Amino acid sequence: MSEANPLHQALMLMQQQAFTSAQAICQQLLAQSPNDFNARHLLGVIKLHAGKPLLACKELKIAAALPVAPKYRAQALSNLSLALQQRERIEEALQAIEQALALMPDEQAFHLNRLNLLESLERWQSIEDAVANFPLLNELPDAQYPLARAARKRGEIDTALKRLDSVSSIADMAPEALSERALLLVLCGREEQLLRESEALDASELQALADYMAEEGEGTAAQLLYRELLRRHPEHAGARHMIDAAEGHIEAGAPAAYVRDLYDSHAESFEQQLVGRLGYRAPELLVERLLQLLPPRLGRVADLGCGSGLLGRALRQRFAIEQLHGCDLSAGMLEQARRQGGYDQLSHEELLSWLARQSALQLICATDVLIYIGDLQPVMRAVASALGAEGLFAFSVEASPGELRLCSSGRYQHSEDHVYQRAMEAGLKVLSCERFPLRQEQGKMVTGLMVICRLSASSDSEA
Repeated sequence: MSEANPLHQALMLMQQQAFTSAQAICQQLLAQSPNDFNARHLLGVIKLHAGKPLLACKELKIAAALPVAPKYRAQALSNLSLALQQRERIEEALQAIEQALALMPDEQAFHLNRLNLLESLERWQSIEDAVANFPLLNELPDAQYPLARAARKRGEIDTALKRLDSVSSIADMAPEALSERALLLVLCGREEQLLRESEALDASELQALADYMAEEGEGTAAQLLYRELLRRHPEHAGARHMIDAAEGHIEAGAPAAYVRDLYDSHAESFEQQLVGRLGYRAPELLVERLLQLLPPRLGRVADLGCGSGLLGRALRQRFAIEQLHGCDLSAGMLEQARRQGGYDQLSHEELLSWLARQSALQLICATDVLIYIGDLQPVMRAVASALGAEGLFAFSVEASPGELRLCSSGRYQHSEDHVYQRAMEAGLKVLSCERFPLRQEQGKMVTGLMVICRLSASSDSEA
């Protein structure tokens, strides 16, 4: 491809991040020849690099359907898989890369992509089968983290640790591989080695290791590092909270610093993990319920703990909203929401402080945020003061089998009785409180409560 070739020019412009100019060249070529595979494929890749995965999928699907040689079609399908991953469409991404492998069964990059997708979906048997069908994966350094995690899930702890120790030094390990290795050391009974090796880590790095262990359901291993973290940093709010959670000590709520740091550290991968890996659909389900109760046009709407904007985007798709406000403790999550768009205003603030300045809101929502608040009384009262007449409060929490409790995950679980009692005290009438599948956790579905309350006219006038 010579420098005078328009596609070469477009490629160079893409590499310089001049995406608009690069797209224009491809679109000019396609205007002359709509079935030009190279132009169509490159246009999809440009849109992928420009952070527009939805548009990239559209172009790459067209390219993959064109009558070209198998290797070119496979390349388009591979890039389609990457675009689908950016959209958290993990199952579809897996299907695309498997179609690419059917066309080019010896392509290492395709096998590695498929392996990572299987790990994201926690398909441990499929990972074992993948290695049996393509043994070269055993030798690829980038394959060792998913292979080690799969080996641990099968109970092969020593094998898992050897995989990680064979490919690189500790200093060169990616964060997820480093966290997996730390967990494996504890499971192998080598706690003292881990503590020695972790002496050079700062508080955030040590907490990241402990959080990974907790997320993997290895509470005993996580507690070792949370206690070490608290020993080194006696005022560390996150370590204290997780130790309290393990011991069942219920406080008013998780420390703001803990919640902020937790979500800041997961901001980049939040949606892929929660939606793609854990099957989280609370925003979509909540919006479906609200469609039965609200008119198609809404006034002022608030999204408490808006995170990356999953709920905000779901609301915008189904309602015409005059003003949509979001607030969150995590600057990292707010940046994700800002990139995705949909909000008229985003505030970096704790939800009670934000609510204290609001009034006449038609709808207040909070999905998967009250799991970090114990007693719901302060939230219910603040919401009641901020709602307009007949306004709705719609939220989700984890369901408790009994009373309010703080789980070893660091999250609170609320009972239906607690929800009804606190709503009544605040002047809110519970219109519905139903159990639903909230998210996957350690291969099991966590049950949630989806609640919709209405502010009574009498409560509004009294406020």
